[in-house]
Amino acid sequence: MQRSVFALSRQLLSARRVRWYSDDKLFKGVPKFTRVQPKGSRKAVPIGKSEPSNLSERPEVDTGSRINISAKNVGIIVLAGGAAIACIGLVGVATYYVTTYFYLKNLWPVPADVESSEARNLLYKATYYEHLSPNKDRALSALEKALELLTVQGSASPDSVTVVDIKVRIADCLSGLGRREEAIELLYQVLPTVEGLVDSKGEGLSKDGSGDMAQSEYYGVHIASAESVLRRLAMVLGQTCAASSRFDEAKRAFSIGLQTVKRTKRNMARSFDSEDVTKYTDYDDLNQEEAELTVQLAKVFYDTGDSQVAATLFQGVISAVKQHRAQLELAPRIIGDMRTFKDKWLCLDALAMTYLARIELDNGNASAAMPWIEVARKIANDMPIHKQPPRCVDCEASLLVQLGRVAESEGNFKRALLRYREASEYARIFFSDLHSELHANAKRFELEQGQV
Repeated sequence: MQRSVFALSRQLLSARRVRWYSDDKLFKGVPKFTRVQPKGSRKAVPIGKSEPSNLSERPEVDTGSRINISAKNVGIIVLAGGAAIACIGLVGVATYYVTTYFYLKNLWPVPADVESSEARNLLYKATYYEHLSPNKDRALSALEKALELLTVQGSASPDSVTVVDIKVRIADCLSGLGRREEAIELLYQVLPTVEGLVDSKGEGLSKDGSGDMAQSEYYGVHIASAESVLRRLAMVLGQTCAASSRFDEAKRAFSIGLQTVKRTKRNMARSFDSEDVTKYTDYDDLNQEEAELTVQLAKVFYDTGDSQVAATLFQGVISAVKQHRAQLELAPRIIGDMRTFKDKWLCLDALAMTYLARIELDNGNASAAMPWIEVARKIANDMPIHKQPPRCVDCEASLLVQLGRVAESEGNFKRALLRYREASEYARIFFSDLHSELHANAKRFELEQGQV
């Protein structure tokens, strides 16, 4: 009896102890989402049924009831997305035009004597189609409208540098559109005026002897001056006359350009400041213009059959390029053209080597032509295509033609035909102006070999 009482009291105490530590008091201080659900609190399963073991047998949770997918809601979503895309597009277009405007304004500024905002915008538009997105037709239209507006308003003198520069640019566009006779006539009308402007400044010297170049270029910025306009006129006139087979006139035009460059260099040398960074770049730009004019003059001599004079001039161009590279290493302050980010010197020596190879082939010296071709191809392909000026493409296509001529002189007509076709295809892929000429040359050779 006594033992049963003790056993009963122990059971009661143990039951009381369990109740004291059960439920909330047992999990006091523990977050609810970490608590283990006590046994017996789960919903009881009716007798005779068990919980589904297969997921497919379990009841699905309706999640679609929260989003009402209807045609109206879908339309709203589509319209909102389209509006967002349109806004992003408008912001992108506006950013492009604003950036382009400031780019043109800083690097190709319109002269201060053009006061009309409409005329200034037309000149910026022409510059855009001349340099950033080449389109001679649109550039010509903008330049003609700007010139007409300045003439009507009388804000610029007909003999001013600004008006003369616009006329030279119009002639350049006319030449690019194939209207060469109109371009030549306009340039001859302007030439005496420009020469008079240069002579009236005492060979471009200002009172301090600094010359025209003191205000014409600054880190690649182009501001029209009398001498810069005369140099550009000489280049455009010479190239247009050469394309029209008026070789004597082309020689005179290129000679005028070379004389103007040398005169400007003399003026710069009198006031050259070694501490002024811009002077190195300006002088290097003048050397590049001189080399460019020399190449064009040498090409005219070659076309007229005076190969000896042409070879001498081409050798001078190669020496000028070597001197430029040596000065670039010694004076790294010389900068490239910030307007186009392309090396204006690139492929000038390769172009000269191409013509030297042609001269050797014309004289029947294929072995002497190969070294020029190999070195020139290495130079022409040294830079990525997007950093090359258009003449690098023309140079590579011309070099492929010279390789075809070498194979033809060796009697390997199959290889020669392959080279001619390769040159034509290369010019076509990279939109070279030589494509039609090279394509006709390849067809001609193919027909000749088919007849044999």
